[in-house]
Amino acid sequence: MAEKKKGLNLLDFFMLGFGSMVGVGWSVAVNGWMGSGGGVIPAVLGYIFVTLFIIPIGFCYAELTCAMPVAGGVVAYSYKAFGTFPSFLGGWFVALAYVIILPWEAIYINDVLALIFPALKAGEPLYTIAGVGIYGQGLIVGILLSCGLIIVNWRGARLAGKVQTTLTWILAVTGLFVIVFAFLKFNPENLQPIYQNVGKGTHTSMFTGIMAMMVVAPFFLGGFDTIPQAAEEGDSGLNVNNLGKVIVMAVLSAGIFYSLILLSTGGAIPWAEFFEYKRPATSLMFLTLYGGAFGTFMYWASLIGALAGLLTTWNGFFIASARLLMGMARARLIPQFFATVHPKYGTPRGANLFLSIACFAGPFIGMGVIDPLTIAGGVGFVIGWFVTSLSAIKLRSSEPDMLRPYRVPGGKASMGIAAVVSGIVILISFVPGLPSFMGSLAITIFIVWTIIGLVFYAATSNFRKAISEEERIKSIFESSKSNKFVETPQ
Repeated sequence: MAEKKKGLNLLDFFMLGFGSMVGVGWSVAVNGWMGSGGGVIPAVLGYIFVTLFIIPIGFCYAELTCAMPVAGGVVAYSYKAFGTFPSFLGGWFVALAYVIILPWEAIYINDVLALIFPALKAGEPLYTIAGVGIYGQGLIVGILLSCGLIIVNWRGARLAGKVQTTLTWILAVTGLFVIVFAFLKFNPENLQPIYQNVGKGTHTSMFTGIMAMMVVAPFFLGGFDTIPQAAEEGDSGLNVNNLGKVIVMAVLSAGIFYSLILLSTGGAIPWAEFFEYKRPATSLMFLTLYGGAFGTFMYWASLIGALAGLLTTWNGFFIASARLLMGMARARLIPQFFATVHPKYGTPRGANLFLSIACFAGPFIGMGVIDPLTIAGGVGFVIGWFVTSLSAIKLRSSEPDMLRPYRVPGGKASMGIAAVVSGIVILISFVPGLPSFMGSLAITIFIVWTIIGLVFYAATSNFRKAISEEERIKSIFESSKSNKFVETPQ
């Protein structure tokens, strides 16, 4: 336990959540969002609506994290509320979102680096996936970067957390520069047409464009729940009441940040023209807007911010994924391999090895599958939010005397809103013909992941039955008893 006393402070937790949420989207995907929604305004409204419905979800996470600061987050919450199988389902679909992000980030990092160093895509590709070439030089760089991420996280959450904080500062400063200097060129006429399908998606109106964005946006706003996954890694004197507030602040900050990025860049040049820009769209925009030395400076500054953002998200979700899988294995929902801990560093050794494979997969599959990965990951996030919201509601009734240093404003009404809205988003993701439909490849990813999880769950049946429920409860919640968080009574 001595290692864990020197853990993450409140700033580290905020940077973990905020950095995971605003990692890559603002720099390399922002013009794509405008196409997905059919304009700047539909895209902004989509983000605003998703942020608003995430706020009560963030409240639920804040209450449960403060009451149960253990690795695994939704696994522990849903186990306490509903028992074994619902706990497995909630945890496994959140794991889908988390694990998808690791190859997703590796793909984008390779792509951005190839823009800086064109030699990474020189010559003939080794092979193609979904029409996109995979190059040997890029594979080598992607593997080396994955090794660096793995080493940082192998050495412990404190080191990974400090790396996260540093990178997030770089990201935040660069993002502020982008917003300010894009707004200096703002012209309301560039927001016209307010709605137009420019060839991306099946939406036919502003309303359906917003609807389409409400399936895309959760993937980019999902990082706040990395905070509960690392809750065990906090400093020994951490005030859990403040930890709950940090979760809500991270959600609000990310929603505001994305909205400002969309408005500033979409208003700087005609948005339909901006949509046609190739990657890195934001960097190329500054060359167009300013030209000369300053345009070149902003080009490189925004590229550096893009890389910092990619790395914050990559690192943040590696931390969270490992703790989530460890929490599931502690409950014997998946093989015990995922709960093994490094004898020296105390990090989740088995989970880290599994996640390393996911990281290494990214450079080998390339940009051709990025959209289906995004959508499948977003649905995984929303399923986790739905289960967490239901757990918060159930525990208010079944565990009324549980110590809750932070309580959801509005009580069960706010929790109910969180559950209903997240449930609706899940449903519209699976209905063919709607603009929000996941698509066949994303559905395939979802089904394959579900089958893998059910195989894991079935394979651990005897292992799960070998301990009593009392022992299982102890294995999941032992850290909330043993860590030295300061509890603030109401």
